[in-house]
Order: sequence, then structure tokens, then C-alpha cells
Amino acid sequence: MPFPKLISKPWGYEEILYENAGLIVLRMFIRKGEETSLHKHPNRDEYFIILRGKGKLLHENRRVSLKEGKMIHIRKGQVHQWKADEDLEIIEVTTNPLEDLVRIKDKYGRTKTDGTNV
Repeated sequence: MPFPKLISKPWGYEEILYENAGLIVLRMFIRKGEETSLHKHPNRDEYFIILRGKGKLLHENRRVSLKEGKMIHIRKGQVHQWKADEDLEIIEVTTNPLEDLVRIKDKYGRTKTDGTNV
């Protein structure tokens, strides 16, 4: 697959920068005022670096303020949701597959079985 690969989302987009059998590096862009689904990944850990913008992360029933330079580790099975107070740009490093998703709540009407992630 040629890189980068752009994946449109109702909240913005994901751009896959690198992928091999065990690792994915992507850039998430969440538009101001938008949010991802409330979700978890049963089989994969995720690591994030906030590149720019401000927002909040709902993470296991607590709110974490987001700003440039913040680094976050979300362990497999932990419930989380990203919310952008400003345009938010995030680097994510995770393992395959991206479809490892259990969506709990989604304001865009997507279900947990629609074949998309976040």
C-alpha cells in the first residue's frame, strides 16, 4: 500500500503514515467541536503524542486535558474518547488490526459492527 493513506471520518480524518504486519503509525486530525466515538480496543495498546491543538480525552471515566506535547498511553480494553476544543492533530502508534474496535456510543450513528474504526 502506498503511504500516506487517507481515511475520512465524520470528525476529521486519519492518515496512515506507516504500516507493517505488526505496527501502524498514523496521524489523526479531529476538527474543532468534533469527537470520536466512545470506544475501546480489546486486543491492542495505543500510544499518542499531541502535535497541536487543545481538547479533552475521556479515559476510563476521567477527563484528561490535551495540549501540544502531551503523551498518552491507552492500554487494551480501556474505554476512551477524543474531543477537540480546537483543531486537534495527534500521532498514534499502535498494532494491527485497526478494526479491533468495540464502539460504545457514537454521535454520528455508527455501530460497532459497521467495519470502521473510531
